[in-house]
Amino acid sequence: MNSYQKLDIENAPVPSTPDTLADRDYNSTRQGLRMPEYGRFVQEMVEYCLTITDRAARQHYAYAIADVMAGLNPEMRDVPGYQHKIWDHLAYIADYKLDIDYPFPINKNDGHKLSPQKLTYPKGHIRFRHYGRLLEKAVNELKETPESPQRDELTRLIANRMKRNLADWKGDGVADSKVARDIAYYTEGRVNPNFSSPGEGLMQIGENRFRTRRNKGLI
Repeated sequence: MNSYQKLDIENAPVPSTPDTLADRDYNSTRQGLRMPEYGRFVQEMVEYCLTITDRAARQHYAYAIADVMAGLNPEMRDVPGYQHKIWDHLAYIADYKLDIDYPFPINKNDGHKLSPQKLTYPKGHIRFRHYGRLLEKAVNELKETPESPQRDELTRLIANRMKRNLADWKGDGVADSKVARDIAYYTEGRVNPNFSSPGEGLMQIGENRFRTRRNKGLI
């Protein structure tokens, strides 16, 4: 005897679903978020707060919202000015229609979306791009350093870093004399290191220590 029972498909219960696609709740059909970083839950809390008629209750609920917003980034709680920023954001999400006693003066954003300031790309000529701006600044500081054992040690530290960068960019064997010539050029002849003497050579860099330009497909 077959242990399986025949299913009555025609009379089987149908799962409860919305009648039409229009009845379904999608984020794409919802109102846009004024500050997406706080999420829809915070925005809905603010929208509800706007409907509270009792001023004291509305004030209490606004503080609860601010506490939730601050809790999203707990590591920022003790940062100076962070609490003020939270209340600025709360006022912005409420479209400045929330009638409460704010603990800080609100910096109104005039309806423009709050966003981080655009970082400006550092400008200025770099003589050797493979060394980078920081190394160039370090060598410029070296140029102004009086001759001393400390300057010799600083020269060696900078030279080893330059050799690493040069090996990463070039990929072939890097001669210490090349680094010494570049330092002399950078410093306009004020610093002329000699890494060819016994025991004075720079660090050794293995061929596989860095991805070369050839491995990157740049040449």
